[in-house]
Amino acid sequence: MNPSRRPSDSGGKHPFLLNYGRSRLPLQENLFRIMHLLSARPPLLPPSEEKFLQQRIARPIGSLPLRQMLKPGDSVAVAISDVTRYSATEKILTPLLGETDAAGIPRKRVTLFVARGMHRALSPEELRTVAGPEISSGVRVEQSDPDGETVHVGTTSRGTPVLLCRSLMEHDRIVLTGTISFHYFAGFGGGRKTLVPGCAGRETAEATHYRIFRTEGPGKHPLARPGILAGNPVHQDIIEAVSMAPPAFLVNTLLTPEKNLFDTVAGHWQKAHEEGCARYAKIYRVRIPRKYPLVIASAGGFPKDINFIQSHKAMDHAFLAMEPGGVMILLAECPDGFGSPEFLPWFRFGNPEEMEKELRADYQIYGQTAHAAFVKAKACRIILVSSLRPEDVERMGMTPAASLQAAVEEARRHLGELPPALVMPDAGYVLPDPQR
Repeated sequence: MNPSRRPSDSGGKHPFLLNYGRSRLPLQENLFRIMHLLSARPPLLPPSEEKFLQQRIARPIGSLPLRQMLKPGDSVAVAISDVTRYSATEKILTPLLGETDAAGIPRKRVTLFVARGMHRALSPEELRTVAGPEISSGVRVEQSDPDGETVHVGTTSRGTPVLLCRSLMEHDRIVLTGTISFHYFAGFGGGRKTLVPGCAGRETAEATHYRIFRTEGPGKHPLARPGILAGNPVHQDIIEAVSMAPPAFLVNTLLTPEKNLFDTVAGHWQKAHEEGCARYAKIYRVRIPRKYPLVIASAGGFPKDINFIQSHKAMDHAFLAMEPGGVMILLAECPDGFGSPEFLPWFRFGNPEEMEKELRADYQIYGQTAHAAFVKAKACRIILVSSLRPEDVERMGMTPAASLQAAVEEARRHLGELPPALVMPDAGYVLPDPQR
């Protein structure tokens, strides 16, 4: 699918609105002679989400229905997403808990286990938001802790120690939930990532993320990129790790940028996830005929732009559509700041090469995100519209802008004029695929 052509003939009367946090910012089309819009064709939505979810869970991919895999005395941990990614968990839980009910398992033997990975802990209000009404149905609620007590279940062939949260592993059965989307170096989110790194110890999380680097030389592995599973060393290492403590079942949603459910996969933790990835990519990997000197991208609004670390995924997508040395305008509110106090100090290095050398010697997950952002900032001009402090944006090698209008004017000053622009309203969802 090619981007649609939007000539600027509206006279600015009907500005194009781009998501920014929980609000929208207007982009005046009459600023551009030609504006190309990159978006996916909206998928068909099921007439009834409730019936659709029940059908998918009852007819799983590559496994028996969950109710047939459980015994009345089992304890079940249902791993769920945290506040940084909306997964429609509140819609999944009712039909999923219907399966544990049907197996004769009382709610007090079911734990909702927030797979927060390296993210911060959730507040009680955030827990109620992500879980929905079922949080009050008698189930227990816990959160993973990367620095808490873990169980060592093995070591992968690449040398990754597999440490999983002890309280999770004390359950008889583990069920994974989540949502499938592109991931900038693991290929896709969802699936196996809810367990590793979602419920893993810090050492395991850092070791799997480290696989992004080439082993035979400097730089990123060429297959550690969005939309790629085959040959992706990060994905392969995580798959091997999860295989050492295989979950009993998986339910993953596929969502539109408007957070509507358009598909769901359920069943075997790997087979169902891979099928879901193929379905997602069919919709949200979009061909573009060429790269552009100016890309204007919204991360997609909250929670895609809850912090800079999450917003970087949209930046990564937008970067794929850019000509070398071009300009990117990124809209990402970042109300939670950078997302980790470990992130910004990495910009003490003068160039990405020095940063990578330090990362290889003393790896930190958010240092790697900093490196990925720094590489982009050195390759093009990035103008960031956010709530971050301007001096911190400049420290990352980017240009802060107080508004979208100010960002467009900065782009004009840099480029001399405004060339045809590619606008990505949902850069956190849509993966541009430039034709070779």
